[in-house]
Amino acid sequence: MTGSTAAQDSGEQATAKSAEAAESSRRNWAWTGAGYALFVVGLAGLVLPVLPTTIFWIGAAACFAKSCPAMQRRIFAWPGVGPSVEAYLLHGVVDTKSKRAAMLGMMLATVILVMLSGSALVNGIGTGLIMLGALYVITRPSTVPSS
Repeated sequence: MTGSTAAQDSGEQATAKSAEAAESSRRNWAWTGAGYALFVVGLAGLVLPVLPTTIFWIGAAACFAKSCPAMQRRIFAWPGVGPSVEAYLLHGVVDTKSKRAAMLGMMLATVILVMLSGSALVNGIGTGLIMLGALYVITRPSTVPSS
């Protein structure tokens, strides 16, 4: 390999690494932006009773796991909500109290759907999707496995 060929290969490698770094940086910004957006929506859920906090913070913590682990740790440390978020993300656990609340919310949503919708098709599809969600929640473990 001649000197000019080696320099050309080295330059191409540097360009490829630079492009890869730029792509990684854009991806990191996207994950961070999504994390903060979900965090803010969950934060609003702390004061608005109809907006759930935990599900948005689960999404935020998952985004921060890819971009900003320090923010993920701050969510995990948040009193009340943080331990549930951490248990779900790290172990797939939904505690019994949360399962009951989710089931109650899904039953209420089903009743409202059936009462307000005049379409059997909408009722069937909506109820079916709610039942799939309920099945998912019920099948999650209730306690963190012992190490």
